[in-house]
Amino acid sequence: MYISHKSNVLEQIHETEWNCRRNSKGQTKAEYWAWVETITDSDGVVTYPSEDFTIVECTDEDVYARLAQLDDYQSISSDEVLVYNIKWSDSKDTFVMTTDMAGKSVKVVESEEKDEDGKVTKTNYKMSHFSGDDTAKDKRILDEEWSQIRAERDRLLTSSDWTQANDTPLTDANVAKWKTYRTSLRDLPSDQSSKTKYSDITWPTKP
Repeated sequence: MYISHKSNVLEQIHETEWNCRRNSKGQTKAEYWAWVETITDSDGVVTYPSEDFTIVECTDEDVYARLAQLDDYQSISSDEVLVYNIKWSDSKDTFVMTTDMAGKSVKVVESEEKDEDGKVTKTNYKMSHFSGDDTAKDKRILDEEWSQIRAERDRLLTSSDWTQANDTPLTDANVAKWKTYRTSLRDLPSDQSSKTKYSDITWPTKP
C-alpha cells in the first residue's frame, strides 16, 4: 500500500504508487500521463521533480484496518473528498487512544482498559504507523461548526432583506430596529469568534 504524506500528515493512500502520486497532485489520469511524458527522457527514465509531499510504501500493516480504527479522525469534505486528520510515522508506535476528563483524545501507554468485572472496554491500537492528529481534527471540527453558523447567519440576513427595501411596509422606527439586528448578524463571527460550537452561539433577537 502506498501512502503520501505532507509534514507527516496523511494525504492519500492507494494500492499503486502512480495513482497515489496522481491523487496527491489532484490530476486526472490523462493529465497525469501527459505530465509523466514531460519528465521522461529518451531512454524511458522518469525523473520526478521535487514535490511538497512524500510517498512511502507500507508493507507491514493492514492500512485500511488501521484507518478504520481511527475513523473519528476521518471526514468527508464538501466536495466529497476523504480528509484524513491522521499522522504517519516511518516507524511503528505503541500506544492506546483514550480520552481525558475534558473529552480530549490522549495517548496512554496501556494495553487495554477493563471495567470492574474485568471485561475489556477498550482495545489497544498497538504497533501502528498511524496516530490521530488532534490539532488538525479540532480545527476541522471548528471549521465545520463555523460553516454551519455562517450558513444560518446568511439565511437570517437573506430572510430579512425585505425590511430594508425602499417599499418596505415598516415604519422608520422598525426599519432602524431591523437594521440594528442585521448589523448584529454581520458582526456575529467576530463578536463570538471564541465560540466552538453552533449550540454555543447567542443569536440576536429579531425585532
